[in-house]
Amino acid sequence: MIEKGHSGALARNTSIFITALVGQKIVSFLYFTFLARLLGPSDIGKYVLALSLTTIFSVLLDLGLAQLLTRQVARDQACAGDYLKSIIGFKLSISLVVIALVVGTAHLLGYPVVTLQLVYLASLLMVLDSFTLTAYSLLRGLHVLTWESIGTVAMQLLVAILGLAVSLVSQDLRLFMVALLAASLFNMVFALYQIRKRFNLSLKPNFAKKDWWQLANLVWPFTLAAVLTRLYGSIDTVLLSVLSDDRAVGLYSVPYKVTYAFQFIPSAFAATLFPGFSTFFKTAKDKLGDIFVRGVVYLTALGWPISLGIAVLAPKIIDSLYPDYHESILPLQILIMSLAFLFVTFPVGSLLPACDRQKRHTFNIALATVFNIILNLFLIPLYGAVGAAVAAWLSTLLLLVAGWLVVGQVIDYDKKFLYSRLIKIGLAGLLMAAVVLLLINSFNFVVVILIGAICYGILLVLWGGITLAEIRQLWSLIKRKAV
Repeated sequence: MIEKGHSGALARNTSIFITALVGQKIVSFLYFTFLARLLGPSDIGKYVLALSLTTIFSVLLDLGLAQLLTRQVARDQACAGDYLKSIIGFKLSISLVVIALVVGTAHLLGYPVVTLQLVYLASLLMVLDSFTLTAYSLLRGLHVLTWESIGTVAMQLLVAILGLAVSLVSQDLRLFMVALLAASLFNMVFALYQIRKRFNLSLKPNFAKKDWWQLANLVWPFTLAAVLTRLYGSIDTVLLSVLSDDRAVGLYSVPYKVTYAFQFIPSAFAATLFPGFSTFFKTAKDKLGDIFVRGVVYLTALGWPISLGIAVLAPKIIDSLYPDYHESILPLQILIMSLAFLFVTFPVGSLLPACDRQKRHTFNIALATVFNIILNLFLIPLYGAVGAAVAAWLSTLLLLVAGWLVVGQVIDYDKKFLYSRLIKIGLAGLLMAAVVLLLINSFNFVVVILIGAICYGILLVLWGGITLAEIRQLWSLIKRKAV
């Protein structure tokens, strides 16, 4: 049986972050919907492509240092200042090189002038976000999520406000990117301020090569994993732009945005799971199995109904919110069904590197990335956005299976408890989907979503997928201040 104290600590450390990210993702989703409707598939395709290209190259600025910083600080907080100064020095030294690589690649791919200008602006955004990531990764290692929660929400609100202001005078894609750049600058300054003033850590860069080599010896497995993860997450959009056109990118961007709008849920859990796993691996290995199982159960209970519900409601959602994107319905149905599997890859992906299995984790990501690229090269020319969605679904499943095979080698966990819960969650979700399917043509899709959620919640509790005690515990912790 899972110890309640362990699950309580997980929920308590995650609650405020989830609450903040819910608000941030709602604003982000509404803003993206506004832009997609305003700009149309071709222009939104250019905008998304610029961000996707710089997202791939942004890993060369961080090289996995964010995850290493969180792990090392979680294990020994006294080292926080030294790691921070070395990482800042490294990033300052390499920023211009990475920008040059992004710009050079965009020119080699032959993108039009407007897309190139968007890439220039997105490259600056990439640098700012990299320093913000360093600051928040250090705070995660200190088990402090409050300031990241505030900064994330404030940034997204600022993006929406500035973007709406731009829309009143122009539909110039570059101005919308400038709005995003300004909000990112605010978030970076805010994050670094918390590090300097509230935790009295110096931001003076350390350019000593010997310290960089020490970082390199520790970080290289994280580097490979980070490079592959970024490639895995964004290569489909870039390949669509090369093998198809901007319209295909735009049609794919809607299901991609809808699907990954929910990624904040496992991301918030991972923000506390990883430092928690890192700490317990050194001090209390017996707790790892309990926390891992609870994380998988919670995330499956959240991801499964979202996947099924949106898959059934996809035609209504697309036709109501994105009337010019009817061809996005099938890609959305395919892509959203990968969400439940994607949710579980987060606790698996947090456990392995936290328990010194980062090399195996890196191999798993490499396997899924190569598989994803091969599938995209074969399927995109034949099926466009639908092919990219199929490739993403199958690659996510492969990543989960490859990681799960290693979990049993790292920890002992209550398999009977876990699989019993997963079966109950699965059945509750399937019945919910049946109810939604029956009602979809009789009510507004928002009403159907509410009815489906209520049915799922009742079935989940009645069958014991999640207990009332666990729900009350989570709800009470969400209302508390984070520690």
